[in-house]
Amino acid sequence: MKIFFLTLFSILVSVNSYSLNFPDTVQESQNNTQFKEILNRATQLRDSSFDVSIKVGKQAISFADSLNSPSKLGASYKSLGNTYIHKGTFDSSMYYYNKAIEQFTITGDSLNVCKVIGNMGIIYRRTCKYDQALEQYLKAIKLYESLGNQKGLASTYFNIGGVYHMLGNFESALSFFVNAKNTFKKLDNKSRLLQSLINIGVIQNIQKKFNESLQTQLEALALNEELGTVRDKAIILLNIGQAYEGLEQFDKAIDYYSQCENLRLKLNDIWGLGKIFTFKAVVYGKTKQIQLAEEYFQKAENANKKNELIEDLADTYLYYSEFLESNRDYSNSIIYYKKYNRLKDSITSIFQEEKVAELTAQYESEKKAKEFKILQQKTQIQNLELTQKNAWIIILTIVMILGIVAVLVSLRINRLRADHKIMDLRQKVLLTQMNPHFLFNSLTAIQSFILDEKNDDANNYLSRLASLVRGILENSREEFVSLNVEISTLKDYIDLQKLRFDNEITYEITVSNNIDENHVLVPPMLAQPFVENALIHGRLRSNPEAKINIDISLSENKQSILFSITDNGIGMEEAKKQTLKHGHKSLATSIAMDRVKIYNFKASKKMHFEIADMKYINPNLHGTRVCYSIPLNIN
Repeated sequence: MKIFFLTLFSILVSVNSYSLNFPDTVQESQNNTQFKEILNRATQLRDSSFDVSIKVGKQAISFADSLNSPSKLGASYKSLGNTYIHKGTFDSSMYYYNKAIEQFTITGDSLNVCKVIGNMGIIYRRTCKYDQALEQYLKAIKLYESLGNQKGLASTYFNIGGVYHMLGNFESALSFFVNAKNTFKKLDNKSRLLQSLINIGVIQNIQKKFNESLQTQLEALALNEELGTVRDKAIILLNIGQAYEGLEQFDKAIDYYSQCENLRLKLNDIWGLGKIFTFKAVVYGKTKQIQLAEEYFQKAENANKKNELIEDLADTYLYYSEFLESNRDYSNSIIYYKKYNRLKDSITSIFQEEKVAELTAQYESEKKAKEFKILQQKTQIQNLELTQKNAWIIILTIVMILGIVAVLVSLRINRLRADHKIMDLRQKVLLTQMNPHFLFNSLTAIQSFILDEKNDDANNYLSRLASLVRGILENSREEFVSLNVEISTLKDYIDLQKLRFDNEITYEITVSNNIDENHVLVPPMLAQPFVENALIHGRLRSNPEAKINIDISLSENKQSILFSITDNGIGMEEAKKQTLKHGHKSLATSIAMDRVKIYNFKASKKMHFEIADMKYINPNLHGTRVCYSIPLNIN
């Protein structure tokens, strides 16, 4: 897992600026001045409160609409779209960008149309919709070519190269970066030319064309000396070091890494120090300078912890784990790989369990191999002694063998007990998983309420979040909770999610009269992943008539509790298409099925699941229905 420092900037065109040409009458001049002041205020407020910035941006739209000015309306829509893209609310950003294009088309402002299309490409790229990003960029290229706008063309080439890099199509990425480089060179735009050269060198590094990468980075270094951009120089030195590392010229790699380190220390660049410490440690490991490698891994860990650079700290743990594994320290390798896993997003952590299992198996295999070798040696000694000793020694040997068999049987029994314990621990791990994005967004929402002095909203949100987290922590210690507790936790979760969404999401939880909610026990938080699927992957947040129904009843034989979760989202089949198309994967189903497997492993009565797309049940309906049964368990 090699990391290359790619200065891959998505060029967001004309985010904080606009150009408006209106007739120069006194009244219109006053209107222009007032309009520009409103847009400038909306732009400035992005740094302090997105909600207030959006409110002012909508005032600009109302003002432009009252003047019946398509140019001002287009500028207002584009500015509000830019605010939403900074906030990360890409659906709203796309909505206002489309309205901006309509207004700019009316006025024949093709240049602003190009800029907005380019910004839409960035949204698609950030949301991993690479095919649609390319479609937007190619539209922008045609428009820029028709306008003869070389600067816009070069920036679009640059962004397309970034898309192909993310898709792993390095040949195409290299081709577009070269086009961007040549165009920036003709325009004498040396800063963008420098970024293009750095990107070209990085792609060559990825392709293991280390000699070519080295020449490209040296060319970038020479240009950087002319421009005097110190931070870019640090990146170039690091990339040169990686090229030398790829050529296995480790002394030169260390030399350039050290130059980069000194430069970052001079700049007080806390963001880059942890990275460079990690790379130096890796090279020292490759050259068997174990003590220096250990020292730099420790420095990297301390720097990243001190500056709270979580992603860099995760990379440090990963490389250190691989270093320990290569030195056969499997026990500590597992410890650091688990530290790496804990820092990673819950969306990827479940897949990384395979690596932990691989290291654990390798460690156990090594341990058993040593034990087997020792046992073989003992057996050989015993065989030699058997030829020399009398019947008493033979009897003692038989007793020893029986003892070994007894120990092996005991070990087998202990191993089965350990397997059950591991299953219980894994059940608790799966149960306590909580999407860090959800927690981050919740805390961000609270911060926004506080900044906007919406203390009642902040207090309400914080109380619901505290209640939900407390419920999850308390439930994680129990294998079963009452149905009443499960329903309360579900309500807290849905209500908290509703506060974050713009549209109203209705839900209804129905429990049959013949079920005692306080005495019937169910596994905690088993329904929550499917509710999350409905809210996020079922696209309920963008459905103005969003609704979730949760029905709980007894089976006909009264031996099981039946759960039915129905939503009116896009449906399971369409959600799968979106997942395959954009490379995202929901863990809800896999987590739930994993918990069911663990439950069924331990229990005599089994749980059963069924997931169906509503259109196959009724062609007039859309959405997803999840049904599962839980053996009746009464406290």
